[in-house]
Amino acid sequence: MKNGSNNRRGQAIIVVLMVCLVLGILAGAMLNFQRGQIHLLSKSARDYLALSVAEAGLHCVLAEMRADYQFVTHGNAYIPEDGWPSASEKRYNHLEGFELLRLDKNDRGTYSGSIELPAMKLSGKFKVRVKLIKSQNDPDTKSVDEAHRYFLLEAVGRVEDSCRRITTVLEKFVPGNFLFYDGQVLDVGGYGPFRVTPGEMKTGRLYGHEMINFTRRGSFDRGADLLEMEKISTPGFIRAESPVQVDFINGKRATIKAGNDSTDPDKFETHAEIKDGKMISCFVQDGYHGARPQKMPPLNPLYYRNARKPAPEILRAGSSFKGFSESKWRNPAKPGEVVYDLFFGWDYQNREDKVLLFSEVPLRVWGNPPWKSLSIFCEKDVYIAGDFNANPDNPQNYTLGFKEYTKEPRNGTDKNGVQIMSMGRIWFDYSNPMLFLRNEMTTVIDYDIAMALADEDISELVLAGVVFPPRLSTGPYNKRLPMTALNFSAINSLFSLPKQPPEIIPVTTAGLPMHPALQKLRDYLKPAENAEEGTGEKKYHFGIKSALKRTAAIEGIAARAYLTGTVLAGARDKIIESILDQAEKEMAEGEPDPSLGPWNIADRMFKLTMQHPRSGFRIPEMTVNALLIDSGELNARWSNANGTDKVGNELGNIQSPEMRSLPWIGKDSRFILRHMGSMIHLRNQPAKPYLGGGLRNDQAVVRRNAFDSTFVRGGGEYHPPYPIAGFTLINWKDEVLSSEEYDKIN
Repeated sequence: MKNGSNNRRGQAIIVVLMVCLVLGILAGAMLNFQRGQIHLLSKSARDYLALSVAEAGLHCVLAEMRADYQFVTHGNAYIPEDGWPSASEKRYNHLEGFELLRLDKNDRGTYSGSIELPAMKLSGKFKVRVKLIKSQNDPDTKSVDEAHRYFLLEAVGRVEDSCRRITTVLEKFVPGNFLFYDGQVLDVGGYGPFRVTPGEMKTGRLYGHEMINFTRRGSFDRGADLLEMEKISTPGFIRAESPVQVDFINGKRATIKAGNDSTDPDKFETHAEIKDGKMISCFVQDGYHGARPQKMPPLNPLYYRNARKPAPEILRAGSSFKGFSESKWRNPAKPGEVVYDLFFGWDYQNREDKVLLFSEVPLRVWGNPPWKSLSIFCEKDVYIAGDFNANPDNPQNYTLGFKEYTKEPRNGTDKNGVQIMSMGRIWFDYSNPMLFLRNEMTTVIDYDIAMALADEDISELVLAGVVFPPRLSTGPYNKRLPMTALNFSAINSLFSLPKQPPEIIPVTTAGLPMHPALQKLRDYLKPAENAEEGTGEKKYHFGIKSALKRTAAIEGIAARAYLTGTVLAGARDKIIESILDQAEKEMAEGEPDPSLGPWNIADRMFKLTMQHPRSGFRIPEMTVNALLIDSGELNARWSNANGTDKVGNELGNIQSPEMRSLPWIGKDSRFILRHMGSMIHLRNQPAKPYLGGGLRNDQAVVRRNAFDSTFVRGGGEYHPPYPIAGFTLINWKDEVLSSEEYDKIN
């Protein structure tokens, strides 16, 4: 019995030992598992931190790209290369380190920095590189340059031994992609009205960051058709207060109306392009239907002030730049603000230069910049006061209805490449007709001189050949015939005066300006209380005050008539030029005088153009060929419905002592305000004062807006230097990276 009991005890000890062994093995395994799990969790945490550090680097470079619109770390922004090309040229970095963020401030190649993580007693490093991707340009798109649109950005982050890489493709968008861009609400009705026939807005893209509103400017506005549209988009809402006809670039025609706008997302029509059963693109998009935000960055004055190729010419009070001077003109809404004139002259030139002007003062610009490409950056408001960047020798030649030119203006013959950027507002200032109707006035004055020298029954056919022959193109064209003694009675009377003996010629010439045959011409050049109407029979005047200049002009015509019996077109042009020069000088002196010719000619100019279309007569027009970018928020009376209260940044056609102006065109006439180039309202700076509509009388204004492909291309001799750009991420990929691969990136 005793031996059996001992055996059982021994067996129990063995079982206990076995159980302890098993438990020990299990405990060890559990401990190893926990240690492995902790290690795995720690590795996962470091991977996450490495990804976050890479993201921080990515956002630093995106910020640099928004501040420097040509920022790349490798290669350049205009010539794509395979692989990762060599480091870019020396660049300026705009960002500074902040708190836990440190930037290496390297001015070439890979962008790098570090982030301290004190709570975890860790630090992370990042490297970022970006380059232009080689892409094929699509010949079907006029408003997008795909070859310079896409960029590859690679950001890597490292925390201890954990490395992660982010690869993304950026889509670049530039102001030249858009016909109209608004950083808040794009109201297409604000670019009207079109009173008789629908207008045309042709080519390009429409974008409103918060909303696109299709309205009309009052009950008499016929609206505008949208032609060759490539995209209408907003990440917000599209509302059609009035229906609008749209022709897309693929030939499809559609109507955007209340039944298919964003009011009911289920009925919204994207007007998608379908090929082989697959959707290629959507022509109309809102926030519910895939529209990507395309928010333009704010203008960066430091970028333009520190530019190097080309460096800026600084304009400030006292600058001696040609054509730059303090103006007598003032904005009635800001009468205390000094404005500076910048007149480029009227002669069209085409110099092989790229020029940057940086203005610290408000500018009032007009004339023809002589360089192939020009950028004007202004820290204040800019006023476009007359014809700008439009060759005066190639005047407009419109299709029927004055909707569009028969031939699109071209770089090198009709205009150059110009962009204007303002930290405030860009205004259209049509307060002084001498700055934009000079060419149009020439034909009317020539016509009036002809009528003053002719009998009442002169043939209209003769007048047409002498003054306003047919015009069939926009190129230089002067087929006017001379005025001769055969058809003009006053010339015949002067030519018949004795010329023998020769000694009598000087005596006769001296008295010619007072000859009875020239009475109508003398009356025409005299200022009149009512410059368009006399008593009884209607009489027209183009008055200038200087009796000396009037006599000189009359003498120039009379002497040629007396000696040759002929007044050639070229001679008449020189005489008319002297009359206009004197009128412009007198308008700049003293108070505005309603008896002067330039204040009284526009209504007649319009009527003669309507009577003789497509001839030497030209409709009153102010022509602006430039990409316009301003920053001021909308601070004006504005009806978001179909109301007439849509007050834009315009001045003129009113009596104003500050602008030294008078009304110059009536409500029954028409004046075309034609802008060729993108209109970009960033809406990111406060704008003062509030505009109530009293600074302009725009009843006669017909607005014409045309797309210009000059600003689409990524470069070229007519591409203005330093265009702004925005970027959108269109894809994203992140992955684990080895330490060796991280070290190789440079």
